[in-house]
Amino acid sequence: MKKSKRETAENLAKAHFEVEPNLQRVFLLEPIHENNPKVPVKLLEVVKGTIERGIEPIAFTAEPTRGIEYPSMIVEISPREYQLLCDGKMNFGTHAWTISKEFMSKKNDNASNR
Repeated sequence: MKKSKRETAENLAKAHFEVEPNLQRVFLLEPIHENNPKVPVKLLEVVKGTIERGIEPIAFTAEPTRGIEYPSMIVEISPREYQLLCDGKMNFGTHAWTISKEFMSKKNDNASNR
């Protein structure tokens, strides 16, 4: 059975936390258009030390053999850019996106369970 876009987003976030040591936060960007398989899963990733260049989505194709059944799009920003976004001093430009669910790393999950 094909995974939902939300499940795919969660799997992508987990995989990215495993390979990127400077990844601090990952959020789902809405809308996800669950019924349209051509619309990518979109993640906002807050990465310490990333080059500050604003909102520059990077698109990836689906990789069903790796469990990624939908195309994806990653927007990587610095912690400072994330704060600007939260403060309304930066926006997604022409993209009608909103920040939605935050995915936690295993490290953060373990810390919250103590």
